Amino acid sequence: MFINREYELNHLEEEFLKDTARFVVIYGRRRVGKTALIEEFGRNKKDFIYYLADQQSQTQQIESFKQQIYEYTRDDFLLKMRFDDWDQFFGYLSKILPADKRLVLAVDEITYLIKSTPAFTSILQKYWDTFFSGTKIFLILSGSLVGMMLRDVLNYDSPLYGRRTSQIHLRAFDFKHASMFLERFDIEDRILLYSITGGVAKYLLLIEEGSVREFIRKKIIEKEGFFYQETIFLLSQEFKNPNVYLSILKAIALGHTKLGEISNFVGIDGKKITRYLDVLQEIGVVMRQVPVTEDPLRFRKSIYHIEDNFLDFWFRFVMPNRSRIELRDTKGLLDNVMDLMPDYASATFEDVSMEFLQGVGREGRLPAQFIHWGRWWDRENEIDVVALNRDTFDILFCECKWRSRKAGVDVIAQLLDKAPLVNWFNERRREHYAVISKGGFTKKAVEFAEERGVLLFDLKDMGEYF
Repeated sequence: MFINREYELNHLEEEFLKDTARFVVIYGRRRVGKTALIEEFGRNKKDFIYYLADQQSQTQQIESFKQQIYEYTRDDFLLKMRFDDWDQFFGYLSKILPADKRLVLAVDEITYLIKSTPAFTSILQKYWDTFFSGTKIFLILSGSLVGMMLRDVLNYDSPLYGRRTSQIHLRAFDFKHASMFLERFDIEDRILLYSITGGVAKYLLLIEEGSVREFIRKKIIEKEGFFYQETIFLLSQEFKNPNVYLSILKAIALGHTKLGEISNFVGIDGKKITRYLDVLQEIGVVMRQVPVTEDPLRFRKSIYHIEDNFLDFWFRFVMPNRSRIELRDTKGLLDNVMDLMPDYASATFEDVSMEFLQGVGREGRLPAQFIHWGRWWDRENEIDVVALNRDTFDILFCECKWRSRKAGVDVIAQLLDKAPLVNWFNERRREHYAVISKGGFTKKAVEFAEERGVLLFDLKDMGEYF
């Protein structure tokens, strides 16, 4: 199954049609679909070499790479050659690879090569400068350890800096495209499952027939489940010492979202904890948020949240209960998780609602066009979705209710009451309102909304769009 990635594929094809050497870097967290993207791009390419690196020794890595080159070149002498290092190997490649043919050479999980041979990037830079850059080669380097890719491949301190012609940061699917993996489920279960897996392609593919409850039981809170040790594996790969990062993510997942709260929970000074948070933001695990009406560079009272849905779920429900899971005491735990799921999924519902509004806005179904989207809060109040257009001074306020009972007049009235608290071009702005309710709306709420010009949406509307 290959879904979406149209933008990334189009970008690769545009690069491929150019007549000079190209050097494309693809990076993103594990399981997100980088290998699938490379394979889909290479599917109709006659001259295509793909090498998937692993954690073997340098000698074994070269032997494996050599085999893939042989499959393309059929150079019998290559098989007889023994290369002591990457310098010798690339030196021989510069003699046998065609210089005047558009050849795609994809090296997947390059971070394993860098781990085993720190000089690998310097050696590759040498042969890019002296050979590959003068050919028609299409070189792809892909890696899952985002921190290492940023530091050793993309950073200005890297020997490869300035050589790449483009880069793709492959991110998880949004809800619209994640839904394409989940067509057998209704919209409510799709949102629940997305709140657990996020848009990570591999995770979505592991969702089988059955209920959300069964998925959590079999795949997450059983010792043999795929997801049980997944977070430990991910962070151990990314960081040499993941303990502090584990504590920070646990703090955020448990609701300690302000810098001071995180610092107190972890027991590390605020200035030092900021450096750890910067790293987590850099690799796309944590996001710093400010109210959408504020300047993020000037607003200091920011909060942090875990951007990766799966990590958020794991730190919320799995990490605090690992002892019970190890003892297989999971029945009561499963009941507890299911009881807490409505509250947990409400944050994801807000994200999905924002995506829904952006989508229907592109279709012209909102009263104005909005450019900036986010949340708003002060010390006592918050609004789930606020959208702005700083050119036309239009502002949209939206409340999202993830509950089974119908929303009444009170929900709409509260939204109307909170809107004036948002300080943003108060004298010039044009205000618009929307409420999205999982359980629908009472008859009185519908009448009240019509009188006040408030847009109402429910799960049926979302299901039709997604």
